[in-house]
Amino acid sequence: MKKIRRSRAKILLTGLFVIISGIILYFVASGDNALVKPRPVNTGQLTLHTSEFPKSFNYYVNNSADASQVFNLVYSTLLELDDYTLEYQPLIAESWSISPDRKGITVKINPAARWADGTAITAEDVKFTYDTIMNPENLTSVMRMYYGRLYPPEIIDEHTVKFTAKTAHYKNLEMVAGFNILPKHLFEGKNFNREFNMSLPGGSGPYELTEVKEGRYYVLTRKKNYWADQLPHMKGTYNFDRIKFRVMNPVVAFESFKKGEFDLYTEITAKRWVEDTGSEHFTKNWIVKQKIHNYAPRGFQGLALNMRRPLFQDLRVRRALAHLLNRKLILEKILFGQYQPLTSYWPSLYEKGEPSNPLIEYNPELAKELLREAGYDRLNQEGYLINGEGKPLEFTIAYVSEESEKFLTVFVEDCKKAGVKVNLERFSWATLIKKMDQYEFDAVTIAWSAALFPDPEQLWHSKHINEAGGSNLSAYQNPEVDRMIDSLPGIYDPQKRTEIIKTIDKLIYQDVPYLLFWEADYSRILYKNIFSRPKTVFSKYGSGIIKYWWIDPEKVERYEEAVKNRQALPGEPVEIYYDQLAAE
Repeated sequence: MKKIRRSRAKILLTGLFVIISGIILYFVASGDNALVKPRPVNTGQLTLHTSEFPKSFNYYVNNSADASQVFNLVYSTLLELDDYTLEYQPLIAESWSISPDRKGITVKINPAARWADGTAITAEDVKFTYDTIMNPENLTSVMRMYYGRLYPPEIIDEHTVKFTAKTAHYKNLEMVAGFNILPKHLFEGKNFNREFNMSLPGGSGPYELTEVKEGRYYVLTRKKNYWADQLPHMKGTYNFDRIKFRVMNPVVAFESFKKGEFDLYTEITAKRWVEDTGSEHFTKNWIVKQKIHNYAPRGFQGLALNMRRPLFQDLRVRRALAHLLNRKLILEKILFGQYQPLTSYWPSLYEKGEPSNPLIEYNPELAKELLREAGYDRLNQEGYLINGEGKPLEFTIAYVSEESEKFLTVFVEDCKKAGVKVNLERFSWATLIKKMDQYEFDAVTIAWSAALFPDPEQLWHSKHINEAGGSNLSAYQNPEVDRMIDSLPGIYDPQKRTEIIKTIDKLIYQDVPYLLFWEADYSRILYKNIFSRPKTVFSKYGSGIIKYWWIDPEKVERYEEAVKNRQALPGEPVEIYYDQLAAE
């Protein structure tokens, strides 16, 4: 279904209370945000599954998705991006202004903003957070690259801070708005790299990290007197009393989920979606199964080839390997036709039906020819290709997920037939992060999330190749790509930026720094039938449940009764199209 972007008249009412038969309903009506739900109530514990325990909850030193989720619930940002309108809303900052040259951003901190211990948030906290990130002794290189675009913030008064960017950049406001502020009085004088890995001091967000059993689980607890609950756009959000993340192998966790031990399951392989959802848990609607088609940005996944290794510095070798990845077979036989081949590093920039880049087809004969051109024209005693110096064509793939082994094994076998020796080595996520931080790998399977307003610099600019803990995993460098990335900061027109990034996409794609895998233009979710939620399931641009969903006591009672008596619950639609439901 083609995504159609509509402009809507903004409804100015942000909070309207109506009493019907003694029930108080709260309506949120701002742009496309059309939620109708009870007033905020604490609704018990949400139990979620994660397959890896974070190496640190401190997102500033561990830039992983699991750390980010916890960190953002504990430490609020200065501003918040509305999930429906993409307009900024006040949070820690009650107001902001931008200078005519677009370099200066002044924020006014809400005097009511408080840390968990009741201490007021001040400009000193903002300055301290910036200084902590920019301290070269801290393991904050990725964030340092990002916030290094700003000069140290200037404290105007206790509640006013001015940020000045070194250059005009379309990401400047986003960077300031999304700044997670730390409490100076709780972090100052401590080892930032070590003391906040398994515990986080109370912050300004709706939750606190209250319990951690390393390797087993961690718990977030909702604040009862959260200062930001009084903000109009925050009413009716973050309704779970507790959020417990249990660490479990995804295969075991799926069986536990069907037994009711988890409320939500998102590590959904194609096999699980197609073959493992036929039990009565699903046919009787105790568990809801849905695909959501909305505007959430889509990232990419693939095999990063480390061009710091001499083997991968030859484009012919990289392209040959791409021709040995039999995506058609993998998609049909292993992934049940649930995905399509990925042919872009920014798939969200292309409308449905709009071509991105030509698919690099599976072609073993062409691969062999490219390898011969690259000098691998003879075989050793084991039957693998070597070059004139006797160096074998051999490398190792580092990976985490057991689920990856099926398709990686297909690739290994196809490479073997072509004379390429590929080894597989599985690591824990924590160990693999350390290896990636130091670029100690030949090739690694990795997935990258996407931003609503993409900036190619972090992953693709050559100046970040040697930064420890950086994101340019493949050591990609192309002077023309660097030039175009350098041209982006002053372009505030999203459409113009999109056209430039599409050109960058084509150049990177031709250079084959990754063997791109596959993607789906929707999100999948399985959840216990105990929730009330927006009718669109997810927000317009999001894919999470913590902010807008809540456990409905009546549905809990119906669910328990249905399971006990082996009865069916009313069904829910499998396909959810945001545009259709938002238009109703």
